Amino acid sequence: MARSTRREFVKQAAATASLPILSSSILADAQTPKVRYNVLSPEGQAMVRKYAEGVRLMKNKPATDPCSWTFWWYTHAIPVPKATAINNVFGSTPSPARDLAERAWWTCQPHQNGQNTDNFLPWHRMYVYFFEKTIRALLHDDSFTLPYWNYSPGLPSSPTSGVMPAAFRSPGVPAFAPLYVANRNPGVNTGSPIDAHNPGDLSATSAMAETTYSPHSPKQGFCNNLDFNLHGNVHDLVGTTTNMGWVPTAAQDPIFWMHHCNIDRLWASWNKNGHPNPNDQNWKNQRFWFAGPDCKAASQLVGDVLSIEPLGYTYQEFQPGPRLVASRALALNAQEPVATSTVATSASVALSGATTRVALQIAAGAPQNRAFDLTLNAPAPDLGRYYLVIRDLQVKSQPGVLYDIYLDLPEAASAEARAAHKVGSLNFFTAMPGMRMDEPTRFVSFDISGLVKKLGASVASGAVNLTITSSGQPAEGSQPVIGSVSIVKV
Repeated sequence: MARSTRREFVKQAAATASLPILSSSILADAQTPKVRYNVLSPEGQAMVRKYAEGVRLMKNKPATDPCSWTFWWYTHAIPVPKATAINNVFGSTPSPARDLAERAWWTCQPHQNGQNTDNFLPWHRMYVYFFEKTIRALLHDDSFTLPYWNYSPGLPSSPTSGVMPAAFRSPGVPAFAPLYVANRNPGVNTGSPIDAHNPGDLSATSAMAETTYSPHSPKQGFCNNLDFNLHGNVHDLVGTTTNMGWVPTAAQDPIFWMHHCNIDRLWASWNKNGHPNPNDQNWKNQRFWFAGPDCKAASQLVGDVLSIEPLGYTYQEFQPGPRLVASRALALNAQEPVATSTVATSASVALSGATTRVALQIAAGAPQNRAFDLTLNAPAPDLGRYYLVIRDLQVKSQPGVLYDIYLDLPEAASAEARAAHKVGSLNFFTAMPGMRMDEPTRFVSFDISGLVKKLGASVASGAVNLTITSSGQPAEGSQPVIGSVSIVKV
């Protein structure tokens, strides 16, 4: 796990001292838990109608108001340099709101160099929570809770999981008009499933199967798995690079909050399934700033939001965890060292809208003419697991598409064969221009053990071939690059 340095801690403490906490602690609601509902449930539908009214009220406020839509959007990220945005909104006049903007705007974690990847979930939990309280205050309705959009299959309450909820694509209905955004991807606003051309890319299974919160290479850990895979997939499948598909503009779309409410639900579900969060005190002492429900400054520590119970809310339903193989490789804990061996590697891979084929070179010392140890087919699970590890994602700008990855895919393969050889999908949502994605904690990995076992002898050769295809035409000038690819055995 990436840890905060003493210098970072002192810097945060100094910032905290210069701006007093004006709002009460968010822990004050712990006595009366409120339920966040599935957006498709009757209760969720009622909450969406309230939500639309809250969004309308926020959009009618000037950007200088900490309870305005723009202020909350910019808290996540900003499409222009932060100093430029602050000067555009506030001019040169000092004010408490300007001071708060200096502290709070563009603090989304972890989309800038040097940020701790473990902060993704707690920062967004705070963000969603204070946002929910702000709408509750604007509506003068203490019963309001944010609904969640469960786009992942597996629960009977979400039969149309990949379809954008109707309230967000109904500009002709006055009550829901504030929730409509025109510049979503083709088909999204007409009710086509966002994963219509990307089956399987909305599954939460791989994240829910993680047994550690933090990265433990070659395993991503729950936080990074959820962030770099399902979370980013939804952003790219919903929005263009002027909307949900780009970090600086993502939070201007009202569906953003239903998406992140669901991401928070998955974290609470993972904990509920028996998986602990890190116990690092420096991490727990990190503080982030937001606008409180009184439109004044509020802040909270990471350590105060690691469980939803003290925060006073729960969810209508939780995501079940997958049935896990009783394997040492799957059950690694954060403190346990792991011995790995590299099977095959490739250097930098530039992607385009066309198909890209990559021949991974067998690593020195690997068995001759055997890419994989096919004793993995034996019943005992501890004979090893294989991971495809991708590092150092680079972009000039967001490509706005997903890339499907296949292992040993034959030429001119049928749709059925493609499904059988698919490893997973890669998105570049987390990669920002100029951001270093080659840090040790920033990587994407796929457990390909089952695929290796299923393909059997077809991958037992002297080379490992990957096929990478785009789900659409990447944005012009995006130039997505994979810094390195490797297959690692645990």
